[in-house]
Amino acid sequence: MLIGTAGKGKHVLEYPISQWAFVCVVAGAFVGLLLNIPMVTQDEGYLPAHVAAAGLTRTDPAAVGRPLAVVVHHGTALVAALLYGAVVAGLSSVLPTAVSLNGVPLIPHIVGAAGVTAFIYYFFVRVAMPRFGGSVRDDADEIIQQWALTAFIFGTALALFIPVLVTWM
Repeated sequence: MLIGTAGKGKHVLEYPISQWAFVCVVAGAFVGLLLNIPMVTQDEGYLPAHVAAAGLTRTDPAAVGRPLAVVVHHGTALVAALLYGAVVAGLSSVLPTAVSLNGVPLIPHIVGAAGVTAFIYYFFVRVAMPRFGGSVRDDADEIIQQWALTAFIFGTALALFIPVLVTWM
């Protein structure tokens, strides 16, 4: 089953839904690994991931171990990439799709990457940090700035990597 209406003369996603989901999972895993670089090089380190893990475990971020924070960090990248994939698949049926990047419609791709980036930033700032920041709330401004940079890098890397990855599939 192909996503969209490629058979009707309209250029949309040219991949079966299972293949598209696989591409998104692989891209999420790759970009999640790539994000380890800014996470370990910034002053606040993995604190955003500790805050997110604190929300899942209902503990203080200081009590969250590094292994759990890393798992949550990488799990978030996978879920965000799948969310991107769902957004692109959905938008491919309603937005112009005449221009594509290796079969990925350009406008849905850009809107999907930007939308998911904004969502993960907004969710962290409005939900995770205020509710689960605990002992690190005093550093909220620095942690949020780091999260903004990390979210931007995630969205940009995903937007660049997906069109490359589909050529290998």
